[in-house]
Amino acid sequence: MAAALPYIAVAGAAISAFGQMQAGKAQAKGFGQQAAMAELQGRAEALKYRQQAVATMDRVIRNRATIRARAGAGAVDPFSGSAFGLQNFALAEGAKEIAVSKDNEIIAREGGIINATLLRQQGKQAYRGGLFAAVGTLASAGASFAKIGGAPSPSRPGANVSYATSGAGTSTPSAGLLV
Repeated sequence: MAAALPYIAVAGAAISAFGQMQAGKAQAKGFGQQAAMAELQGRAEALKYRQQAVATMDRVIRNRATIRARAGAGAVDPFSGSAFGLQNFALAEGAKEIAVSKDNEIIAREGGIINATLLRQQGKQAYRGGLFAAVGTLASAGASFAKIGGAPSPSRPGANVSYATSGAGTSTPSAGLLV
């Protein structure tokens, strides 16, 4: 039974190493899923900003139409004077809002991509960490096994030979028998 202990220890180390590899792989998979979610959130946020830009454009169009209608109802030329100036002001302010929304859209989308990339890198590190831990466990087990060794063996020939004395005072070699 004692001779089997080193082999049992090595088997346990191999199982432990396999578990470390699987843990690293699972952690990497989790980071991969988080990365996909971060990318999706970035795209969703970008879509909100795109919708905000469309809403701004709709408001600008409505404002310009309202200015034209009111000017026309008051017998004022909607394409000259203060009515025209109001339309241009509404258009300029709307263009600024749309530009900001488009910039925010880009920032949100790229931010999601950057977060996803960072999470994927963490996943790769977790996977490598699991592999290195497994290799370390196996190397440590191998070193322990080398120290323990196998069954005991004599260090030199005739080491277990003892000389027993016979009743007459002469000694005769007795291989393997310790007296």
